Amino acid sequence: MSENTSNEIGINNLRDLGGKKTSQNKTLKKGLFLRCAAPTEWNEKIKNQITALKKPVIIDFRGVQEEKNNPLAIPEESFSGRLHLPIEPKVSGLLRGLNKIDKSKTSEVDKIFQEAYRKYTKENIQTFEEFFKVLFDNAGSTIMFHCTAGKDRTGFASALILSLFGIDHETIIDDYLLSNKTYVPTDKVKDEVQKIGVKQLLSVNESWLNAGLEEFSERVGNIKDFCTNIINSENRLKEYLDYCQNSGE
Repeated sequence: MSENTSNEIGINNLRDLGGKKTSQNKTLKKGLFLRCAAPTEWNEKIKNQITALKKPVIIDFRGVQEEKNNPLAIPEESFSGRLHLPIEPKVSGLLRGLNKIDKSKTSEVDKIFQEAYRKYTKENIQTFEEFFKVLFDNAGSTIMFHCTAGKDRTGFASALILSLFGIDHETIIDDYLLSNKTYVPTDKVKDEVQKIGVKQLLSVNESWLNAGLEEFSERVGNIKDFCTNIINSENRLKEYLDYCQNSGE
């Protein structure tokens, strides 16, 4: 794949969380929650995608330096709001420990990634509180959230949203694992990964997400209780959840 792959596919790793069956036997509305890789290019296809979203609210989970190195390319007039909620990348630092292990041992590499996901939770509870505040304050708006590749930090945030609506764990995992098919790394990224020698950097794994979700549960408890405290009302949360769902068949 060339560096111009995004000209062909539009926004990398873009997909809608809508359409999934919730615990109330309803379906999550489409067009509310969109996950993707960082939209750092602007071309006709991306312009058409963004225009169809009717000025989304964009949330950027990239670290401070990541965002500075590759600023958002979407013009300000094309979105209604933008919030930077940095979650600093953890994998790179933890990968230094791979010098002490055999990189061919998948189980050892997986432990590194599992710890990274646990750190996303341990060090960013307040960030996720802010994330859900944005969701609750913008009911009816399209929320487009991303990190760099749209698979790890974005994948974790997606899992939290889907968990809030009571979507079954298997469906949550299926959505998360779609990044193994829908994320298209550029040649530059593939070259960097090849130098590090850890091909898992281009993929996601069920055990990584489960580690992060377990850590989240241990730290804050039930996702609905967590969100009730944020929105400060059981009734308001119920109204929000009802609004975001279509009636069952």
